[in-house]
Amino acid sequence: MAKKDMVIIPGFTPVRQSIDVAAATKYLESLHIEGFKGGDVDKINIYQANNGMSNPTYLVWGDAVTGEKSRKVIIRKKPSGKLLPGAHQIEREYRILKALEGTKVPCPKVFALCEDKNVLGQCFYVMDYVEGRVLEDDRLPTFTPEERKELYDHMNEIMAELHKLDFVKLGLENHGKKGNYAKRQLNTWGRQFHLGIPVIEKYKDKHYYAPKIIANTPQLYKLIDVLTAQAEKFPEETTIAHGDFRLGNLILDPVKPRVAAVLDWEISTLGHPLCDLAYFLMPHSGGLLVKNRPAGIPSKMEFIESYCKSRGIPLPSTEEIAFWTALVHFRMAAICHGVYARGLQGNAGSNKALDRGSAFVDNIKIGMRVMGIPMEESSNL
Repeated sequence: MAKKDMVIIPGFTPVRQSIDVAAATKYLESLHIEGFKGGDVDKINIYQANNGMSNPTYLVWGDAVTGEKSRKVIIRKKPSGKLLPGAHQIEREYRILKALEGTKVPCPKVFALCEDKNVLGQCFYVMDYVEGRVLEDDRLPTFTPEERKELYDHMNEIMAELHKLDFVKLGLENHGKKGNYAKRQLNTWGRQFHLGIPVIEKYKDKHYYAPKIIANTPQLYKLIDVLTAQAEKFPEETTIAHGDFRLGNLILDPVKPRVAAVLDWEISTLGHPLCDLAYFLMPHSGGLLVKNRPAGIPSKMEFIESYCKSRGIPLPSTEEIAFWTALVHFRMAAICHGVYARGLQGNAGSNKALDRGSAFVDNIKIGMRVMGIPMEESSNL
């Protein structure tokens, strides 16, 4: 491939994990996507997203031909190498995006799912590129108080709309199991956490933070035990659950404080809506919004009250809020553990993977604090 001038696109970097550009171009051309210009491989631009650590995500478009601009599309695929069982569920991500077309939950348009590993080595799907901003700082430092309020209100509205959807009418009755969501989350992510332990043990001399992660392993098992004991204590409800609904998984309008698209549906399922709510509010529980919440951003309870009003449901109890808060911090700890393990192996989708080691420990501490569990001294290495 001929050397091309670098194009600066926020959120994308030069390709770090190789992809067969010729094969990708040939496949994209076979879809006959309106506005997409393929042609010679030398005319194809391809960059990799730097915020999709689980599944490598590529932005692809052709150079302008006869004065016409090429439509930009996204290829999102499973990573190369040996994958943990049940992880990187590209197929279910594609299917829910397809089902949500035409609802009040804004999502990118999807074009095709390719399950033929002979094309790019792993399963992948193709979706439209949505232009806009992807922000990670929940404080929104460049926004005015009015803009912060408008955006948080819109995020609240979209979450409520998602949880009001009739998943049976959308053909998603098999998107997950009904009931026992908390217990299923504990089993699923506890299993993923357990599978990643040997990897970190194997590569413990490769990165300075590995010993502390190993030392905190018993703490996460203790949190799992406490949460499991309470998993069936609270009322059951089943809705579509995004599983990773947060600011960094939203594309914002290029100018307005509004959401243009919701991304990263890989771990979506049928589950308890309060888990999504608690997950979104993690910055209020143990992150940037605990002590220094900028003007315009609602408090944790204000956000919960607005959400419940939109859905027409009663406020959950303080005890129930604490349970879901601790559970999402457990889940995040398990996810960070897996990302860190893949980073040690060198097959993570982002160059920030090894930074997740400290987040693993931080999330354990928050979960245990919320549930009133003391930390052992050995975990403070």
